[in-house]
Amino acid sequence: MNKWTKTATTLLALGVMTSTVPTDTFAGATQAPTQHTQTQEDAKYVKQLGEQNITSVSWYQNSAEAKALYAQGYNSAKEALSKKIKQHKGGKKLAIVLDIDETVLDNSPYQAASALKGQSYPTGWHEWVKSAQAKPVYGAKDFLTYADKHNVEIFYVSDRSHEKDLNATIKNLKKEKLPQADKKHVLLKKESDKSKSERRDKVRTDYNLVMLFGDNLLDFDEPKAATQKSREELVRQHEDDFGSKYIIFPNPMYGSWEATLYNNDYGMSAKQKVEKRKQSLKYFDMKTNKVKTYQGE
Repeated sequence: MNKWTKTATTLLALGVMTSTVPTDTFAGATQAPTQHTQTQEDAKYVKQLGEQNITSVSWYQNSAEAKALYAQGYNSAKEALSKKIKQHKGGKKLAIVLDIDETVLDNSPYQAASALKGQSYPTGWHEWVKSAQAKPVYGAKDFLTYADKHNVEIFYVSDRSHEKDLNATIKNLKKEKLPQADKKHVLLKKESDKSKSERRDKVRTDYNLVMLFGDNLLDFDEPKAATQKSREELVRQHEDDFGSKYIIFPNPMYGSWEATLYNNDYGMSAKQKVEKRKQSLKYFDMKTNKVKTYQGE
């Protein structure tokens, strides 16, 4: 998960953003959005946006299907990595790069608090990280143990704050007995970093980077533009990599996909965001017997 993705999408979901952020924000830009004081009307729709996210958090926490998808992803990863290990004939040591949030660790309790209490990032986020209570997602620990036993370097590349979250993140990973949880392998976002690409490239310098894991397209590569069309083009470009080189996991709670619904315009009100969500839907009109795009009431 990308840090600005986490920042912006949580704020988007709760409707507290006001300034327009450059359209390349989710392609790696580092400019932080600003916030504004909510009006009474906006507060009503902020609550509505948060309540809309309750179902997605509940699905993530309670559905067996979510666990099955993680199992599917990590099973595919183990099969693919086994082949790469057998094919490796020397040279640079094999390495894998994983995002942390919703890829290795489950932060849905924080997302639930945001939805239930109408909070926005960063409220409570660093406190949650400091508590080191996140549990591994289904299948992650078994897979990482396998990779570690087979002499594969494991790098945790996350846009959590290096300055604020590094020690607590390592503590959490160690607490859950996840391998290679140290300052060499946990690469968080420094204030000078623009995107994850720089840290992935750093790994490639010294290692044969064979697999990437994440819940966001930005964990693998960056689209040319922060638009739905460009994101879909990126998927088509790499479609043969998913399931072998790229392992992607489900996350309905937040993500850079949501920003495209709002055309990356964070200045719109919570009411407008509610409408944009509706307008993104195609629905069956029983009166006309046709599938239509929602145009408003």
